[in-house]
Amino acid sequence: MAYSDEDINWAHDRADGHCFYCGIRLSFKNYGIVGAHAAWEIDHFIPLSRGGPDQPYNWVPACVDCNTRKSDLFPWEFDPLRFEEDDRDPDNYV
Repeated sequence: MAYSDEDINWAHDRADGHCFYCGIRLSFKNYGIVGAHAAWEIDHFIPLSRGGPDQPYNWVPACVDCNTRKSDLFPWEFDPLRFEEDDRDPDNYV
């Protein structure tokens, strides 16, 4: 999926330049460059494949490793100690 520069800036800033899941510092310039240091992607907090919307409120920045491992899991399936089951609002964790 292609995102505009504005979308990418917004997602990066949402978590102050850190991976939403593991907290590592992301390299803004390495957006979408798999294999690059601190590369990252936009993740759908609630996966599209599981009914999540393709809207900014559902986008979070994720390092490539976390985004790959999370895949189409709900956040509470990916990290049950951090995310509350059925909580679909990423703003509760920023």
